[in-house]
Amino acid sequence: MARDLMIDQSGDFVIDPNTHDLEVVEGADEIAQRIRATLDIYYGEMDNLDSEIGSDYSNMLGKNPDLDHAADDMEAAITAQVPEIQTVDSITFTKDKNRHLIVDFEVTYLDEDDNEQQAKGGYDIGA
Repeated sequence: MARDLMIDQSGDFVIDPNTHDLEVVEGADEIAQRIRATLDIYYGEMDNLDSEIGSDYSNMLGKNPDLDHAADDMEAAITAQVPEIQTVDSITFTKDKNRHLIVDFEVTYLDEDDNEQQAKGGYDIGA
């Protein structure tokens, strides 16, 4: 099973208040965290490390963003960069009062035993 260090919404490591150890994330939460990390990187931003990593934000820019195409771009990034993902079941956008765009996603992935599992998560663009 994939495990990773837990990262909060602002990108900081999470420390257990009782043990003072770094928190670990696994399973559906780790998949959701990896998807958020993929969406957090603009396509081409990490050119020196990996020019193919990240998500294309061009359809979300401007006064009239094309959210249907933006969802297609995000789905392509997720399926290409998170190999366990079998299907992206939904990507929805919600605009909040502070001009942020909230992206919620649901995916189906294969666990370590090749069983299909669901993962859900969200990402705040503009935070």
